Amino acid sequence: MRAASKPLGKATYVANQTEQAWLQIEQRKLHTRSRDHLDYVFRKLWGLITDPRNLRLAFARVASNRGGRTSGVDGITVRRVLETGVEAFVAQLRSDLRSGGYRPVPVRRVWIPKPGQPGKFRPLGIPTVKDRVVQAAMKNILEPIFEADFFPVSYGFRPGKSVHGALERLRMLLRPRQERGKAERSLPYQWAIEGDIKGCFDNIDHHALMDRVRRRVADLKVNRLLVAFLKSGVLSEEQFSRSATGTPQGGILSPLLANVALSAIEERYERHVWPRRIPTRRRNAATTEKRAEHARSVDRRRGEPVIYPVRYADDFILLIAASIGPNQEERAKEIALREKAALAAYLKEQLGLELSEKKTLVTPVTAPMLFLGHHVRVRRHPSHGRLVSTTVIPREHSQRFRRRIKEQFRRRSIERNLGDHLRELNPVLRGWGNFYRHAWGASSVLHELDYYVWWTIYRWLMKKHRSPNVQWLKARYGRRLQPGARSTKWCDTSVTLFEMSHITVEPYRLAWERSPHYAIHRGEPGA
Repeated sequence: MRAASKPLGKATYVANQTEQAWLQIEQRKLHTRSRDHLDYVFRKLWGLITDPRNLRLAFARVASNRGGRTSGVDGITVRRVLETGVEAFVAQLRSDLRSGGYRPVPVRRVWIPKPGQPGKFRPLGIPTVKDRVVQAAMKNILEPIFEADFFPVSYGFRPGKSVHGALERLRMLLRPRQERGKAERSLPYQWAIEGDIKGCFDNIDHHALMDRVRRRVADLKVNRLLVAFLKSGVLSEEQFSRSATGTPQGGILSPLLANVALSAIEERYERHVWPRRIPTRRRNAATTEKRAEHARSVDRRRGEPVIYPVRYADDFILLIAASIGPNQEERAKEIALREKAALAAYLKEQLGLELSEKKTLVTPVTAPMLFLGHHVRVRRHPSHGRLVSTTVIPREHSQRFRRRIKEQFRRRSIERNLGDHLRELNPVLRGWGNFYRHAWGASSVLHELDYYVWWTIYRWLMKKHRSPNVQWLKARYGRRLQPGARSTKWCDTSVTLFEMSHITVEPYRLAWERSPHYAIHRGEPGA
């Protein structure tokens, strides 16, 4: 380990490659045992968690995060730890953990404005650096164990998974199929349940969560520390509140623990998604997927309903299919309504969570379903007229983006120079364009927004300079990147306006997903 030679304001900590290789070997061993032995319970993890190599790697992760410059309730930042010495910090932390003297402290809560929603704020929890390091060390060891159990239809906060992967999986499931002897394509799923859980991360029952953790981890010291983090509480404006439910705010462990709890949703539909516990000579992803596909086909022929979930963190959609026959759509709707009530009771019993009655919608797949900022639906293609499944950019999201641009270039901001505006605006344009670049029709939407941004800046410059000559504006702030080009880009102080239309627009491919490094084996684990 070494401290990087950077200014203290951007100080970080570089992980040693030898220690990274050690952690990868241990993670592969844990993942392989968890994957191959579905009922194996890990009882000796404390030594790995408190290993100084693991703690140093955990500190390197915390130091590399942007939040490393913030402090918890103790006022200590990563920069201060680097100044006092990382080795001493790790040695003291390990001593506290091994002796039983370590105790998590309350999370400092701050309120930050919601982007694009003036006057609205959301809470942000900031743990201490020490607590972040311990949580990162625990995640290094626990994540490979639980990753082997997570279902392939779960996409939120998992290595190698993404929002676009969840959307593409959903689109592929909805894709109409051509049946023999029929000219019209048929819908594999007719209705859907758009799930919405009330305050999911703040209301997960601790006892239910720990029961699910103990299925795999029975190390008493590890589980006691997990409970201590769950019960550590929140300090907001010098007011302490205990945590009776929910996962630790802002904690590195929170997404993993939330996935452990919410995987109960996929387990309810295990037969149609990932029936791993069916005896087989070869237990691998391909074989299991074929068994799930066979189970879905068998149930359709038998007249049984088929329910298939796709989940990203606490956002999920259940696809409902009724058996082929007359009144198929009406029967699928009845099944969806019954399943909505049954799922609400199941989540309440298993996790202490409640489905929002108003926001949990039962929707036909031919109507737009809002999922992860996109509209997903089955509709007729405007060119050839056949049924296709698509993900499109919701119009209200484009309009909200326009309002955000308009708000930035209000008249009251004319005192600022254009360069400052562009430095603030370009990351927003780049992020928004990359997020929606896989949607159907994204190219035309991005071109329209570029046009809107260009004219918004033009009107702002006219106000700033009190209606000068247009040619003067283009000469002062315009830039043509290619000789003879007709279009002019706005620029100032070496900062040029980013154009979203230059982003490559293409369909997302599930083949782009990559398994985490510890799930890729060459020979025996640890070889």
